[in-house]
Amino acid sequence: MGTFVVGAIVLGCVVLAIRSIRADKKNGKASCGGDCGHCKGCH
Repeated sequence: MGTFVVGAIVLGCVVLAIRSIRADKKNGKASCGGDCGHCKGCH
């Protein structure tokens, strides 16, 4: 039962992290804006 609870908590954290990343990307707050002049080699 403890494994299920911990797994549910971890899954919830992963879902919230992905949701936050997608929201930031949609709002233009992504870490890479595609402007290679300001990028330090992400591509």
